Amino acid sequence: MKKNKDKQPGGRQAAIKITAVLLPFALLALLELGLRLVGYGYGTDVIASYPYDARYLVFNREASAKYFNGQASATSGNAEPFRKNKAEGTIRIFVLGESTTIGFPYFHNASFHRRLQYRLMLAFPDTDFEIINLSLTAVNSYTIAGFAKEISEYEPDAVLIYAGQNEYYGAMGAASTLGGSPALINFLLNMRELKTVQLLAGLPAMFERKETTGEMRTRMEIMAGDRLIPQNSKLYGRGIEQFRHNMNAALGHLSRRGIPVLIGNPVSNVKDLPPLADEESGSEADSLFRAAASHYRAGNYRQAGKMYTAAKDKDELRFRAPEELNAIIAELCGQYNKVYLVDTKAAFEQHSPHGILGNELFTDHVHPNLRGYALMADAFYDKLLETGLLDGRAMRPPGEEEWLAAMPVSPIDSAAGEFRIMQLKAHWPFNDPAVSRSIPENTIEEQLAAKLFRREESWLDLHNALYLHYRQSGRTDEARKISEGAALEYASDPAFQEKAAMDNAEADRLETAAVFMKKAFRHAPDFEKARMLFVFALMMDKPADAQPYFAYMEQHNSGRTNLSALREQYAELQALYHQYKGDYPDSVRQAIAGIYFRMGNARAALKHINRLLEIDPDNREAMMMKGKLE
Repeated sequence: MKKNKDKQPGGRQAAIKITAVLLPFALLALLELGLRLVGYGYGTDVIASYPYDARYLVFNREASAKYFNGQASATSGNAEPFRKNKAEGTIRIFVLGESTTIGFPYFHNASFHRRLQYRLMLAFPDTDFEIINLSLTAVNSYTIAGFAKEISEYEPDAVLIYAGQNEYYGAMGAASTLGGSPALINFLLNMRELKTVQLLAGLPAMFERKETTGEMRTRMEIMAGDRLIPQNSKLYGRGIEQFRHNMNAALGHLSRRGIPVLIGNPVSNVKDLPPLADEESGSEADSLFRAAASHYRAGNYRQAGKMYTAAKDKDELRFRAPEELNAIIAELCGQYNKVYLVDTKAAFEQHSPHGILGNELFTDHVHPNLRGYALMADAFYDKLLETGLLDGRAMRPPGEEEWLAAMPVSPIDSAAGEFRIMQLKAHWPFNDPAVSRSIPENTIEEQLAAKLFRREESWLDLHNALYLHYRQSGRTDEARKISEGAALEYASDPAFQEKAAMDNAEADRLETAAVFMKKAFRHAPDFEKARMLFVFALMMDKPADAQPYFAYMEQHNSGRTNLSALREQYAELQALYHQYKGDYPDSVRQAIAGIYFRMGNARAALKHINRLLEIDPDNREAMMMKGKLE
């Protein structure tokens, strides 16, 4: 009995010790549960439900917060909804990257992914493309690795990556206060998913005094601080290994799941931008740059190119990716299955004087201008074709200049981009005295762009205003480009697609009109859209293309439209085309012209009438029909 009595105090002491150890964890667990129940903090999932339509998903605007020090400093990306249930035949492409990948300084339809989207939809009009850009400004390869793990669950047909410029000063970068081993950084990122950690991280901001005087620092200045990074230093090597580790993780994950990845090598302005480090003249980078410029003036372009690149790599203010990252990208493309190199650098060199990258294709140190973004889109488009991911043949792909002219980049976005670059270059590290700080507002385009730049009105409201101005001024072609741009910006909304289709039809751009109307029909099929697609096909003299839309009209004729006469004429037309397959005797061509004439289809009728009159200028029936149509 005595022995048992001696054991009791010891048992109680052990229980007390265990309770003392576990109690803080229990309290933390209760706090975490309570915070989740009340909805505190931010969600860290990359993809979230689209709040305006339960059928769609969208990039979670809060997903970036864990890569920054909370929501206050986090950047946000695009909102490009895509279907929860992927439709059959849809090509879904995710885009990962940094500020260049999202299209800074223009954003919207100037970005390379929107240019790619436009080119794909015109080249493959019967395929629905969902291109979802998950890029953010001021991030680096940690978001690439983190996002890649999640998006693989959403049935991507391909992932496009363009990154590498922010490995040192971007969020969680090698030179940031949290810079460390990838294992440590990933542990911290996982911890930031806890609401308790989000609460603790947010407490200092509650008591932080905001600056009320002086000029606000730019994001570049905030993220770089005073950290210069010599080439081959320990910190420099950390950035290289960080990029290698994270890209290995991302590409390995996607490759194991059989998801094709197209990755571009980063490009920089080397010819027209001296070293950014605030050093006295005479540094190694500065000397190399001056020597390169001397060789360039003397016509020694090969040597100049090498020295410009060397000067960029020696620049201790590392806002431009070192060439070692391009070597890592090439190495990884050879290491993993279905990982393809998009040689962005070669594309830029091909379109730069003497193959040396400068202001011809850049707005600043790394961000392309409008032509540069077009080249990026072309490079990714060509590689997509090369991989065989896209079934079928592209419809008459136009040349580069034609694409550049056709792309609906609005003058509002172009001017707002120029304003952002003016603001950037007026501050550190550029401090360009030649850049004006006043925003020009002389034209209506500049006035609207200034409002967008100052975030006074929404993108859509400003573009609606410009569209109405163009229509009222008779500038219908410019108005059409605005409606096409809106259709790209709101790619999941059939109303915008339908509007772009009708504006193109008004301009007699029927192939493009049909592309937008098909997209609208796939998202929200109805009798009227089918009727317009039927009309467009016949106006282009493509009766076979009209067949599925006529069938839809007959099956969904809820308004009880009388289709009997149209059915008879269309059946007669189909029979003639099926029998002769384009090798028409004059009598058959005249019959086809007559059917189109009775349908009121002047465009297709005149095509055949003019051909008849070329053969027989005295064809009275053809002359009669032409006279009435004209």
